[in-house]
Amino acid sequence: MNISLNKVVTALSISLDLAETTSLQNLNVIEDISGVNYSKHKYSHHSKRTAFIALEIGKKLNISEESYHNLYIASMLHDIGAQSMLDEVHTSVEYIKKHCVEGAFMIQKIPALIQIYDIILYHHENYDGSGCMKLKNYLIPFEAQIIRLADLLEVMFDENIAIYKQKDSIIEWVKLQSGRLFAPDIVDCFLNLASTETFWLNLLNVPHMNFLLESIAPKKEKYVSLKEFEYIAEIFATIIDSKSNFTAMHSRGIADLAFDVSKHVGYDEDKCLKMKIAGLLHDIGKLAIPATILDKPGKLNDDEFSLIKSHTYYTKLILDRIELISDISEWAANHHEKLNGEGYPRRLPGDYISEESKIIGACDIYQALTEDRPYRKGMYMYEAFQILDDMVKQGLICGNAVKSLKSTLICKVEGHLTP
Repeated sequence: MNISLNKVVTALSISLDLAETTSLQNLNVIEDISGVNYSKHKYSHHSKRTAFIALEIGKKLNISEESYHNLYIASMLHDIGAQSMLDEVHTSVEYIKKHCVEGAFMIQKIPALIQIYDIILYHHENYDGSGCMKLKNYLIPFEAQIIRLADLLEVMFDENIAIYKQKDSIIEWVKLQSGRLFAPDIVDCFLNLASTETFWLNLLNVPHMNFLLESIAPKKEKYVSLKEFEYIAEIFATIIDSKSNFTAMHSRGIADLAFDVSKHVGYDEDKCLKMKIAGLLHDIGKLAIPATILDKPGKLNDDEFSLIKSHTYYTKLILDRIELISDISEWAANHHEKLNGEGYPRRLPGDYISEESKIIGACDIYQALTEDRPYRKGMYMYEAFQILDDMVKQGLICGNAVKSLKSTLICKVEGHLTP
């Protein structure tokens, strides 16, 4: 099974932008050398716009096909390292450097993306060597130099202000940074692009007209195997779970349970792996939920609970962007559906909920009950299954799924996974 890397990158960039939209405003990050305040920006389309600017420059500079593809992937994922530290307090210098290092560290764990390691690591370096890692001009990967300008330009651009009221000041600011923050040839290329109304109107409309970015995205496809996709899912599970102080290993725990149950019930190897991936990514939609709600120790009010419930909608929205994994998307997104049709987000009745979704749902409840939380100790296995069994009796969750989970865990305790 080969999955489009471009589609994976597009989907994951959406999740990164959702995470920054709900989290970065909690920090006060002003990059001293550029004077740009990252905390004041809305990040709902940051990756897409940054990629658009970077690709327009790369195309104008006639860079190689390989470099162009790396530029696309790196610009879409350039802030991957920010997500594991959004709940921390940082000075500007600490934040800028650490998110580059964290991002490169994550990329290093994904074989299919190793070619963008240096680009991610150095995308905040300045042409004159004044960046956080002190690399200078040609020592900085050229793609990273392009992303440096694209990233800052996107942060400065405000879609709520008329283009004619802001473009001249942005252009003048970029001119002043030639030879300082940015390479002169990259600045010259940008100035050529920025002299046209088309560039600015496209920049405004990229988030709402997908074909604008798709028309300049790399045409040559690269693919990842299901196993390589698992590596990517594991990195994003780490990002998902770090969003809340309550869920340090939640997604990995469900992934392991789902994989073990799948083996126990006799699914084939690929399907077991898909179930594991569904477990890893089932809560990716929580990146769209403010951490203040995820971390609230007390009972949620109606508005807060409505927001929490929307995470399954966002999970499907993100995963549906990736072709050939519609089954994984369904299993991941349906983990809060209930047999009586009172679950969310689609209120599916039991006959419309797949066996795989029912298993993921049972694993999710069990994992949540047995995890330690700041306001309670995790339950023992028998206590958790008392609650699960009661939910079965109430017609909320699948009895066969609970039975399979219980049998799997008993077999695991006894040292084997098959009865």
